Amino acid sequence: MASDTRHPHRWGYADTQLEFDGPRSVRMTGTRYPLSGQSMPYLIPYVEQMLGVPVDASAPMPESAPAVPPPRLNRALMAALESLLPSERRSIDPVARLAHSHGQLAVGEIDRLLYGGGFARVADVVVEPVDEEEVRAIVAAAIEHGACLVPFGGGTNVSGALLCPEDEARTIVSVDMRRMKRVLNVDRANNCALVEAGISGADLEDALGALGYTCGHTPDSMEFSTLGGWIATNASGMKKNRYGNIEDIVVEATLVTPAGTVETRRPAARASTGMQPLSLLFGSEGNLGVITKALIAIHPKPEECRYGSFVFRGFADGVAFLKAVRAEGALPASIRLVNSREFRLGQSLRPASRGLHAWKSAVQRRWLFGVLGFDLTTLAACTVVMEGTRHEVARQERALRRLARRARAVWGGAENGRRGYSLTFAIAYLRDFFSRYGLVAESFETSVPWDRIEEVCAAADRALASESVARGVAGRPYLSYRVTQTYHAGVCVYFTMAFSGRGLADPGGVFHDIEQALRQVILDHGGSLSHHHGVGKIRQRFLPQVHSPAGLELIRAAKRAVDPSNIFGIGNGACGR
Repeated sequence: MASDTRHPHRWGYADTQLEFDGPRSVRMTGTRYPLSGQSMPYLIPYVEQMLGVPVDASAPMPESAPAVPPPRLNRALMAALESLLPSERRSIDPVARLAHSHGQLAVGEIDRLLYGGGFARVADVVVEPVDEEEVRAIVAAAIEHGACLVPFGGGTNVSGALLCPEDEARTIVSVDMRRMKRVLNVDRANNCALVEAGISGADLEDALGALGYTCGHTPDSMEFSTLGGWIATNASGMKKNRYGNIEDIVVEATLVTPAGTVETRRPAARASTGMQPLSLLFGSEGNLGVITKALIAIHPKPEECRYGSFVFRGFADGVAFLKAVRAEGALPASIRLVNSREFRLGQSLRPASRGLHAWKSAVQRRWLFGVLGFDLTTLAACTVVMEGTRHEVARQERALRRLARRARAVWGGAENGRRGYSLTFAIAYLRDFFSRYGLVAESFETSVPWDRIEEVCAAADRALASESVARGVAGRPYLSYRVTQTYHAGVCVYFTMAFSGRGLADPGGVFHDIEQALRQVILDHGGSLSHHHGVGKIRQRFLPQVHSPAGLELIRAAKRAVDPSNIFGIGNGACGR
């Protein structure tokens, strides 16, 4: 049986990682993913071809045990916490403190921990409340004794949101919410559930699924991220077409602040009762208080779930298809378009073909590239997940196939759709594997109007090339992109950027500088600062380009109203120092 123990710093489960199983081949350990246990001989050659540098299996970067600074403990505060919580639910253990002081920003956090020596400031104590009453008591103790509280959910953010401010002199208390994971009530008559905020996406789906329901929120991080974290970052999931983004799913939520508890008593349906305090919770990033529970919309489990895939001659054809699908009104639960580089990355994760399967693959390639004239370097591919009643799913598939034919697309099959959808849960393991061999990589996202998609992608590609040359990056940089969510007025574009850090004095610093340069280029060409990752600390400097001065002051005034002493002093977004 697979262990649910997580790696203390890298992404995911401790029993799952990529490793070399030959000089030119890798395999994924464990049993939990479709990739697990299979040998993948095409991945290393593809990466070397894209980056123009060799991947040397014999030369992994040596990891160092990160130094953990001693805790800064307020004795009166510690005495108060000891009276509130049993010893097994509070800790000053260095391993626990460090694990609660970062998210999953690969180059800015994980590589810095494993290869760069650690952080100057980390959480001083970790506490684990089990109910809302304990959360209120922890907040009261922090007010009385002058502590800094940092809510902690799944620790999956990639925005630097959990990095502790180095100038914070107070005791920093990480409030780990993961023991608060109960489904408190299911209202079948009104299709709602009251759920504690520390529940993970996987546990939420298991609990609701046992009752015949689903929440439907499926971000890439759903195995680990929590309901409270989704609200705090204003998250989006892969099936948002059917179930909505987090702001559509959450009917009401409870926030415990130094000024008291913020919540609105209202029915599950829409209400017009003036300005909504709930709206401040979305994207609050730990600045205002602790989200303890939420009333969420739930749905009966779909009668049928069907996968599909299409291959297009070019990315522009795929974009036109996505726009036509939205106009048609037959949106599947999930529809994602990848460019040629990302398509080829997915293909490189296949096991070696043998026998009948190898013959079938060869015939398909000859038909696609030889007979139909598709070009591997310019094509695009789309994966689809259709959910609902059998009638709904059948209608969606008919509409998708008809629109795909208009776009001169080729049906890629259900299995390719299923495989493409499931690969998203393993991508971060690839990132961490290649970091051991000097390749730095991370993903970032934006939302873009329909008429700016190709412009933004092309501008980012050009900027990466020029910035890499200017900074002496060896080989070639890699940029792939995919459209993951669509809207009436635009889409979410998700980028993956990578290059070799070999020979650079500070690979992480170079990566950060290039990513920031690309972020500015994206803004200049009409993209947003973020679609669903949030601001955290790595995008703070761009906020004056996004919000007017009065808008920023409004956010800061709300912060002062509920937290005048800055008890929640993590300093993310507009509340940064």
